[in-house]
Amino acid sequence: MKKKIGIISALLVVVIVAISTILLTNKDDDKSINLDNGIAYYYQNESGDYTQESYNNTWTTGYVLNIGKSSCNDITNPKDILDWDSVNKTVLMSTNKNNNCKLYFDKLTPGQTYTAEDFFKAFAKNGGLSGQGNLLQHTTSLPNSAGDDGYRYSGNNPNNFICFGPGSESYNNGTSIKCHDENLYRIIGYVPVELSTGTTTNLIKVIKSEYATANDLEIPSKGTPESDSHYANLKRVKELPKDGFRWNDIDEDDSINTWQDGSLYNALNINDNSFINKLGNWANIIENVKWNVGPNPAIAITSQVMYNSENDEEQGASTQVSAKIGLMYPSDYGFASSQKSWTTQIYNYNTDENQKNNWLYNAVYEWTISRDGSPDGAINVANEGHLGSDNGVYNVSYGVRPVFYLKSDVKLVNDNNIDGSMDHPFRLA
Repeated sequence: MKKKIGIISALLVVVIVAISTILLTNKDDDKSINLDNGIAYYYQNESGDYTQESYNNTWTTGYVLNIGKSSCNDITNPKDILDWDSVNKTVLMSTNKNNNCKLYFDKLTPGQTYTAEDFFKAFAKNGGLSGQGNLLQHTTSLPNSAGDDGYRYSGNNPNNFICFGPGSESYNNGTSIKCHDENLYRIIGYVPVELSTGTTTNLIKVIKSEYATANDLEIPSKGTPESDSHYANLKRVKELPKDGFRWNDIDEDDSINTWQDGSLYNALNINDNSFINKLGNWANIIENVKWNVGPNPAIAITSQVMYNSENDEEQGASTQVSAKIGLMYPSDYGFASSQKSWTTQIYNYNTDENQKNNWLYNAVYEWTISRDGSPDGAINVANEGHLGSDNGVYNVSYGVRPVFYLKSDVKLVNDNNIDGSMDHPFRLA
């Protein structure tokens, strides 16, 4: 469809990237070099042309640095020295040489299709993306973060919904304005992960918005969690989960907490009627990745320490399983809480403040993918919001929300009236 450029131009004003002081920051030694006098700023307008402007005190997330077009002292490959930190609204430079730079910013317009990298760079900012939550880049300078440069949603119910799976086709191609509840997923973030091939890259990590049912998984549900007291105060899902599942549905005498030998792993990835098989063609855009499923012996630790433990070759990363579907890591849950909670041990997340300001908290017991240091225990999120550890993967039934990573060529659409909320989730292109 052709753009109505005349109308749009009349209504929209080119808003320039604004910062009270824009710095080129040395990525090697964290020194800041003020190069205001040596920078020329060029902003893309509605017709696609670039206009040189000076910056002012208005900031918008509607622009992203075009590294390929930008240059510093005629360097052949500007990617070697330039990057854009949209959290701190800063151009990052990997050399302390005082370069004269021409910086080009592309305008991101409604209805545009973004690569995952451009989407998260464009919409991450301090103070919140939309809703009441934040989208933060976990740089090494972000206190108590993962420090892996990934992007993660945190806080109270951010707008991070997407529409996925069989039945979501009409919403994603724009012919329907409704995404069915069973197709609602939420973006955990854009984070580094090791592919089954051994390559590490950033991918979009998502979690099912509501809990899996016996229809979704081949194994029978155990118990009646809808009648259990810990499901009485369920938050932010439309109804109580009808099904709870054992992490490993076997007899106590044969109890084992090896993920790849467990019932949930098989129900998600292997069985004829597994979760992945029921996705049909949608499974083709899910990446096969290595899940770190070794033991995490401690739960009374902060999110940052938990993340490091999950990726330690002697702990969580000591055992890896290549698969498309898994569950959230304990650190996923920890970092989903507001930033000020990251100094708190996840074991102590059972406060009103943490319950309110962690979008992954649903006031029910649910499983994570991580086993603990015992021979038959796995880590869970308790109904009060803190991490727990059960020495009974065979005899307790908790909620399950499948988690997976989208392939790198999956793109996101930010269309008119699409804001990532539950009623208007982001479209997949």
